[in-house]
Amino acid sequence: MQQASAAINVSIDRNPVHVNESFQMIFESDESPDDDPDFSPLQQHFVVLNTSQNNSISIINGDYQRSIRWTLQIMPKQVGEIVVPTIHFGDDKTEPFQISVKPASSSKSDSNSDLIFELSADRDSVPVQGQVIITMRLMSNTNISAYQFGDLVVNNMDVVIEPLGEVERFQTRLGDQAYLVLEKKLALFPQQNGRLTIDPVPGEVRLVSQSTSIFDPFQTRGEIKRVNSPLLNIEVQAIDAAFSSQHWLPATNVRLSDVWQGDLSKLVAGEPVTRTLMLVAEGLTAAQLPTLQQQDVDGIKQYPDKPILSDQRSERGIVGVRQQKIALIPTGGGAYKIPEISVPWWNTQTQRQEIARIPSRTIQVAGDAAVESKPEVVTPLAELTPVVEVVEQTNHFWIWLSLFLAVGWLVSGLIWGFSRRSRGRETTVQSPHKKTNVGIASKALKQACEANDAAAARAALLNWARAMDFDNLTRLADAFGEPIKSQIDSLNQSLYSADISDWQGSTLWQSCESIDQARNSAPLEDSDRLPALNP
Repeated sequence: MQQASAAINVSIDRNPVHVNESFQMIFESDESPDDDPDFSPLQQHFVVLNTSQNNSISIINGDYQRSIRWTLQIMPKQVGEIVVPTIHFGDDKTEPFQISVKPASSSKSDSNSDLIFELSADRDSVPVQGQVIITMRLMSNTNISAYQFGDLVVNNMDVVIEPLGEVERFQTRLGDQAYLVLEKKLALFPQQNGRLTIDPVPGEVRLVSQSTSIFDPFQTRGEIKRVNSPLLNIEVQAIDAAFSSQHWLPATNVRLSDVWQGDLSKLVAGEPVTRTLMLVAEGLTAAQLPTLQQQDVDGIKQYPDKPILSDQRSERGIVGVRQQKIALIPTGGGAYKIPEISVPWWNTQTQRQEIARIPSRTIQVAGDAAVESKPEVVTPLAELTPVVEVVEQTNHFWIWLSLFLAVGWLVSGLIWGFSRRSRGRETTVQSPHKKTNVGIASKALKQACEANDAAAARAALLNWARAMDFDNLTRLADAFGEPIKSQIDSLNQSLYSADISDWQGSTLWQSCESIDQARNSAPLEDSDRLPALNP
């Protein structure tokens, strides 16, 4: 039996990197690979400065875990997009991946400086309101006890600046000098087109004090050094004329999706179903994302919740997320077409317009939950009557006996047919839900309304409606009209939105109480009256 190959993961401590600057490349596996690694393919594009190996064993919740790690300190030889080749560990091997190597900035030409401050952008030009990532790197070849970055200052343009995580610390080499690097990244969104100029940013470090005085045990009196970054220019492009939508969305990627709660094959009229829309944009904040417009659908009431906005931050920038929940209540059975939702956006990588969309779909909604009985087939009376052959007989006894039996059979058939029709009518109006007394249901509804409990009120209202032979609230509203119809809409709107705590039940109860009073005082129909004593 062939042994399964070991999975070997490859990672680097940052990407992109700069030429003539060292960084760490890590190879890690949870299993012992087939053989020792062969790192010689790396020498084509990198200088390998140092290699170390570390084995670790841990026991978590009784599970034995082993990890083997190889850490390489390497330096790229040239600028460009470099593909790290496959590294073989005997029969096991890694997957190739890409590293972006940038040219050294002007500040790196003087590698003999004790303190260097770099300011760079991930692109030279950006569309208006698009994202550009600014990197500040404070580098020291002496030991420091504290540091401080100045603020980005843009005097000629309105910009939005968002931080991207904490300051990263790592070691690197410039030429033959080792440096401690303090790196801070920010996302910048220019609000106007033109040339954006970032003024030189001040940086400051405190050197470790050489003093051994007992009055300065924490070495807080070390020398302070300050340095300024070079200024930075970025071209901000206007909205491209090829973009056809009113809401400008410059991003590297936009995704639009939806999730339906529950089983779409079991939708029932009057029963709510929740649809969650999700818009995700890479390179934009959630505040920049448009409202997701949902078109009206005849026969479906829609109750949108307040949108949830969130930003996901990483060294690659900001990913804005807009989430919108909508409660849909079909008012009747049938097929409904849910329209397409589309969001046009501008791809900042390809420089062209694209569209994120959710395609239209058709949903099937079952009718009322009541059992639908088939129409009763009534057999003609003539077919119930047996054919009586009249045979000429002199014995009249047999003739009268046959007639008597025929009449008995006819009467039995009529009684059977009447009982079947009565049972059929009862089956037609019977609800699959357990029927509750109207008075009991009314008291429960009153309590829920007085407590201003929207969820309990809707459940009690549905129970009250079923007690009066209405299978859902839509039928109840159609039967009694206003004001109960508006009160049901108001209850649903409150229940399926974020304002549920503001709902007041007094108006709903007044409408239901009026219906109760009207029903109790209504005159009896002719069919319900007792027959007169002397007809």
